[in-house]
Amino acid sequence: MTDNKAVHISLVCAICLLIDQGTKWWASDYLVAWQMTSYWGDLIRIGYTENLGVFLSLGASFTATERTLLFVVAVGLFLIALMGYMLRTRDLTRLQLTSLSLIFAGGLGNLIDRVLNQGAVIDFINVGVGSLRTGIFNIADVAIMIGAIIIILATPIGSIKSAT
Repeated sequence: MTDNKAVHISLVCAICLLIDQGTKWWASDYLVAWQMTSYWGDLIRIGYTENLGVFLSLGASFTATERTLLFVVAVGLFLIALMGYMLRTRDLTRLQLTSLSLIFAGGLGNLIDRVLNQGAVIDFINVGVGSLRTGIFNIADVAIMIGAIIIILATPIGSIKSAT
């Protein structure tokens, strides 16, 4: 596993970033801003939005400087630390490495948006039934959530060790 670790991380990240950035490009070029279109009996709604905050627009009301410090600088530092952890930790299973790579790639996808889109992340998917609906999200958010769920389910309690 150690020999192929960087290749594995790179492959997961490349696939995730291609899908994320490709769908965001599609959303920004082909969807009408702030207008949601319903599909499959209103189970899924698709429409272009920009989110200055994070999950459920938390932090959108912060000043531009505060958002930059929290959502660009702090996230960038977290991603650097996460990559270091993935590369240095010797006993991660392939599933754990994949899940951490998904979290990294999703974070990087949204960080790219913030840097290239005046601090905003492109969101375009909403899922729900009736009035019970998610916030509007993107593929990077999906990667982060899948990665988080997998790492929680794939890591037995007490087995997390420091990078050595």
